[in-house]
Amino acid sequence: MFLAAGAACASSPAGSGSGSPQPQPQTVTVAGTNSTLRVGGVTEATGTATLPYTVEQVWRVLPFVFDSLGVPIAQMDPAKRTLGNESFRVRARLKGTPLSRFIDCGTSTQIGPNADNYDVVLVLTAYVHAGDPGSSTVGTTFSAVAKPANFAQDYAPCNSRGLIESRFIDILKAKLAK
Repeated sequence: MFLAAGAACASSPAGSGSGSPQPQPQTVTVAGTNSTLRVGGVTEATGTATLPYTVEQVWRVLPFVFDSLGVPIAQMDPAKRTLGNESFRVRARLKGTPLSRFIDCGTSTQIGPNADNYDVVLVLTAYVHAGDPGSSTVGTTFSAVAKPANFAQDYAPCNSRGLIESRFIDILKAKLAK
């Protein structure tokens, strides 16, 4: 199973009236544990962007985009032109940016934004396909789940704020323009 996640020029939650089918939840194994969790559905942000670059040009730059965002690549399929990370555990910050800038996991009156204090698992993957001659389409999906670090609770879905998706495309475009 490969759950795509990543960027879009404009990202909206699936099923928000965009006319696209609502994504189905996926079961993901949490790296380094024997736990699995369900992610997807309306908390998953998906999108596509069409770029005036070939598939090969975009494919070569995608690892740089993941690195720039602070998300290590754990899966890569060159034949399908898909890559990403289906189970990236992170706490408090992503490449120096508070997680609450990227996701909303609720707020506690005692600790503030839960995303900045909870154990978070991110799913960020992307694909690139050929478009019209000389162009390509990049598709992305991003989702997150979180749970309190010090309590035995299940993971709960978080909502994307749309920033990581727009940053993904901005970084990709800047790198391609060089």
